[in-house]
Amino acid sequence: MGIPVLDEVNTRGKVWRWFTEHAKSRFALAWLALVAYTDTVFSPFSVEPFLAALVLAHRERWKIYLATTLTFSCLGTATGYWIFYFLYRAFGETLLASWGYMDAYAVAQTLLGGSIFWAMLAASLTPLPDKAFIYAAGILGSPFVPFMTAFIIGRGTRMAIVTYLTWSFGPKVLEAFDRYAVWATAIVVAAFALYIAVHFGLLPW
Repeated sequence: MGIPVLDEVNTRGKVWRWFTEHAKSRFALAWLALVAYTDTVFSPFSVEPFLAALVLAHRERWKIYLATTLTFSCLGTATGYWIFYFLYRAFGETLLASWGYMDAYAVAQTLLGGSIFWAMLAASLTPLPDKAFIYAAGILGSPFVPFMTAFIIGRGTRMAIVTYLTWSFGPKVLEAFDRYAVWATAIVVAAFALYIAVHFGLLPW
């Protein structure tokens, strides 16, 4: 008998059921804060499905759900940034120097540092894996204020859209978002790659 393949649809269905069940709990707001905080630090689950589940369960409380989600997502993002900032400076610099990668680090620092606002905005506004950008920003010591500003604008806009559409149209909008999220992400990635190439003169013409 072969090894069973992980069924992504069933896995996501189980996660959604967990969200909907806990949305009815009296500890739902605490769960929301926890999921929002861990989402940007280490959790593989995005907070938006839980936010949507809570809005569906208690439509009149959408403002407090949106505010809680954004607040704790920002706290999680700041935590992830500073954890990797200090970890790199405690251990990473010595390792990179011993491996001879400090020049490559300086180039990466220049590339991301000069575009951290747009990179973080693209990552937080779309379903891109923004944790990778958060870790990279901390490791490279990217400017914290534009980094957080972009996250607040991007994630805040994304969460507001999810909240509004869920409040207005219900579960159907979640299906549409899930269907077109991959295409939207691909377009944003391509646009950002083109911006970097033009900005740093990497195109052959």
